[in-house]
Amino acid sequence: MTAQFDNNLLRTLRGENTGKVPFWEVWFAKSDLAKKVIGGEACTFEKELEINHFFGWENMPVYAGVPGLPSAGGTASDGTSHYMPGGFYDLKQLEGKPGPDIDKIVADARPRIKAAHDAGMAAITYLPWAFHSVATAMGLENFALKTVDDIGFLHTAFNFIVENTLEVIREALVPVGVDAVLFDGDCAYKNGLMVSPKVFRELVFDGTAKLVEPLKEAGILCTLHTDGKLDDVIPVLIELGFDAVHGVEAQANDLGDIKERFGREITLMGNMDVVFLTHATPDQIRAKTRQMLDIGSPDGRYVAACNTSPCNYIPDENYLAFVETIKDYEVAR
Repeated sequence: MTAQFDNNLLRTLRGENTGKVPFWEVWFAKSDLAKKVIGGEACTFEKELEINHFFGWENMPVYAGVPGLPSAGGTASDGTSHYMPGGFYDLKQLEGKPGPDIDKIVADARPRIKAAHDAGMAAITYLPWAFHSVATAMGLENFALKTVDDIGFLHTAFNFIVENTLEVIREALVPVGVDAVLFDGDCAYKNGLMVSPKVFRELVFDGTAKLVEPLKEAGILCTLHTDGKLDDVIPVLIELGFDAVHGVEAQANDLGDIKERFGREITLMGNMDVVFLTHATPDQIRAKTRQMLDIGSPDGRYVAACNTSPCNYIPDENYLAFVETIKDYEVAR
């Protein structure tokens, strides 16, 4: 059992009604605004902490390198390099790949966790989830074809991700005592799962259960991110014992409906649409944010966030209107 650390974010993820709405921007790519906050690059823990305090976040990332699948790269017209799907196409590509560097993960994590806890911050590790890892490495069309023509290929690839992740969990994350993990798991479109519910369950359930078991035994909270419609995702997460799900994409889900059906069994995180933040006025954003908080906050189990990463294209004044509304919000009693 890991040593228990508590703050409002963790209590909310755990299902407690704290009377406050925490704010956790799971991914944050407004680097220009972050630089303005600290007057330069965030290259030290102290600078990261300054950014977190400014926005009202209560967590710090703890890094864990889990070996992934082969990926392809591409170069854009501006000369920058970008990830592209399609780099993984043959199981022979998995042969001889080194496992995780447990000693390095532990050595890097211990001081960061202590510093985070000393600052009142939860220590949260982001981990790959096999569905997203395999689908993106293969490209979704190739992935979909394999579900029909050679699902055994997918089972082998999924198992590769699961076993490496399980080693990191058992040998590193449980011993160092992280507070929570977030699995990066895109698996749905705006109208439903990327594969049939039956195939989805066959591919993800047993492997994910293996990952969740040691985390739950150690008191480490389990969360998952996915874009898209959550109707067929959340019941599986609840059955597996997940504490929270991030995304609740506004273009694919009605937050009130999701809250009514699932909000007593799993904490919901997110729902603010980044496209709306880009094009709306600050006053419109304040009103929309209050509406989101009014819907999500009753009886707890809600964390404010964008449904995906806010980027530099969102005007600073718009994003700050969102942040300030969350900070000023008082839960109705």
